Amino acid sequence: MNLKTFAFAVATFGAATAQAQTVTVMGSTALGPLMKRAAEMYMKSHPGVQIAISGGGSMTGLNQIAAGNCTIGISDVYATPDQEKAGIQNHDIVIEPFTLAVNPSVGVRNLGAKQAEDLFTGAISNWNQVGGSDMKVIRINRPESSGTRAVQQKTVLNGKAFSNDQLIMDSTGAVLTATTTTKGAVCFIELDFAEKNKGKIAAVSFNGAFCTPENVKAGKYPLFSYGHAYLNPSKTDTKTLAVADDFLKFILSRSFQDEVVPKAGYMPVSLAAKLKTKL
Repeated sequence: MNLKTFAFAVATFGAATAQAQTVTVMGSTALGPLMKRAAEMYMKSHPGVQIAISGGGSMTGLNQIAAGNCTIGISDVYATPDQEKAGIQNHDIVIEPFTLAVNPSVGVRNLGAKQAEDLFTGAISNWNQVGGSDMKVIRINRPESSGTRAVQQKTVLNGKAFSNDQLIMDSTGAVLTATTTTKGAVCFIELDFAEKNKGKIAAVSFNGAFCTPENVKAGKYPLFSYGHAYLNPSKTDTKTLAVADDFLKFILSRSFQDEVVPKAGYMPVSLAAKLKTKL
């Protein structure tokens, strides 16, 4: 699709935005870059709309949308049953691949599933225990409000508890910075952040498979989640809800999913039905 065709496709969404409307988006910092790109594109073709995006983590996004304190809550994990009781509605918008990544000083490029689990539970404390440098393992992680952390605990730790000696960072960007500047560091991060910082950070394969869309689709790589956008119709005024719904339709449009989503390091949500590994 050429740029003129894409621009036309964008312009067809949401005639209901003639009056100025503000949409607030809160939650996942892993989804933040994609939502910011979507907001920029949407606002360009909808001058009367303002979309404000802030982080705080997936749990913050879910709690805030359940309470009616934002228009859209974005999350790397599904809402809890208690949050669902508030009447929030889920929209799966992308597939999010995650990768284990290390400071290049550690000298490790592959981890088996058990090794990865032991690194984050604390059973492994030195990189020489997994064939790397004689160097202390520095675990970088997100707080409990993070969906990325929840995905990691489910897919890497198999539900086990994290080690108590982690360094906790309040955003995906802060995790990236800490890992690139700390010898011996290891983290669990969204693929796009690792791809854009090659050389400063080294993605690690998991059971011999690197994090790539192809490996996720083939069932060779299990470390991924769905990116969710939640609305709360009962606590959002009609006009704002219409704009938010239209914005999500834009994100789910074929043009955005096929052209923008892959370039941003995510996978189109339409591939979910074809995945050989199910969440």
